[in-house]
Amino acid sequence: MHTIDWVNGKLNKKEDGYYIDNTWILWDWEEDVITKGIKKLCKKYKFKSVLELGFGVGWTSTEFQKQGIERHVILEPNKESYNKALKWNKNYNAEIINKFSWEYKSKEKFDLIYDDIVYVGGQINYDKHKNFIKSFKNQSYVKCTVNITNNTINNNLITTDKVI
Repeated sequence: MHTIDWVNGKLNKKEDGYYIDNTWILWDWEEDVITKGIKKLCKKYKFKSVLELGFGVGWTSTEFQKQGIERHVILEPNKESYNKALKWNKNYNAEIINKFSWEYKSKEKFDLIYDDIVYVGGQINYDKHKNFIKSFKNQSYVKCTVNITNNTINNNLITTDKVI
């Protein structure tokens, strides 16, 4: 999928999960696993600030808010998910920004950079995203990955300098 198609793509619910046009973003069964993973991370590390990459349908964002995050910035490039995030935020206190990760410029230090994006636009955008992550020197980073074989989540905390 091209970058512009992702930005303008329609967020839709299908029988097995959520999609931007025909590109999968979340399986239905992931909600419980993902929110438990966020709860576990927050209880262990006591994060105060989070830069969250991707809003999707708001599962992780809601759990971060429930865990008492004080500073919560969410980057969401898809217009429909972004608008959904703005509506969601009427009940919460996050900063919602309609950009891809590599378009976001900040000198702010976050306790956690939580990466739950679907890569679009090929190797060029993947490399731009990876370089964006590395620009946050030695900050805590999690790339959320879900194991569909046993319905578990991998939220291994590393530092941004270890992103490959």
